Amino acid sequence: MSPVQQPTAELQRDEVPATSDTAPRRGRRADQSSFRRRLQPGLCTDPGEASRARETLISRFHPEDWGGAGRVYVDPRLPDGTHLPLLHHLDLAEREVFVQLNLEARRPDVFAYFDAELLVAAACTNSDVVAYYDGAMHVVMTHADVQTSVLHEYTHHVLMSHGMLGPTWVQEGIAMHVAREAWWLEPTWLGRIREDPMPLEVMEQAIPYTLRSEDAILFYVQSASMVECLVRGERARLRGLMAVMGAAGEAAQGEPPDDPSQLLEPAAWQGCIDGLMRRAGAPR
Repeated sequence: MSPVQQPTAELQRDEVPATSDTAPRRGRRADQSSFRRRLQPGLCTDPGEASRARETLISRFHPEDWGGAGRVYVDPRLPDGTHLPLLHHLDLAEREVFVQLNLEARRPDVFAYFDAELLVAAACTNSDVVAYYDGAMHVVMTHADVQTSVLHEYTHHVLMSHGMLGPTWVQEGIAMHVAREAWWLEPTWLGRIREDPMPLEVMEQAIPYTLRSEDAILFYVQSASMVECLVRGERARLRGLMAVMGAAGEAAQGEPPDDPSQLLEPAAWQGCIDGLMRRAGAPR
């Protein structure tokens, strides 16, 4: 899901693992099978109803060619020609992901919505979501930052198409990095995660659209911070980080990043966040 709209969520804090550590605990490669829900229709535990809702959308939305296997399905309430800027955004996203990650994937189906109400009606997400990926891309075309959303979600598509489903913090952090999102460099949020970071178990396993609003924002801020602190703006390190997601072959080629377990020691973590806060122009 694209985090630029600062999503709300429903999962209660006591449903996530607790820890007394002052920083996320030692990193490890997560079991990719635990992230399969991210490829189920509507991101639902039981995808049956969401699958039926998608079939209804396909029957009612206007299909447009994208080229290759991908199809674009356009909400009939959108003006004629709405798909043209969307196709432009998708083409740019395809090229940008290849440049930054050296990865390509078969084009996905894309659903273009007039509003978020219909988008979330067939999904197990909160009401503030304006884009998400569940094997297809879903985007609200009237949202102000639709181009960023498309690039973010397309990054998810390419990573997941190569079997890299998690850890979630890597998945979200890379998508935010590729999309060049900067909203998370907000001193207030950075200060929060500096003093009280989410535990590693949450960062690995949580699906951020299910978290409460404040927790979801902090999850994205911490994900982007962890990736930025590890890759330090170097594309080779960004590609090397994909090895943490179980990438194989060419997808894993790149300079390995620093050991996340070293970054997430309290002193190193706080030092890195201090550097990000200086970049954002805030006092430590």
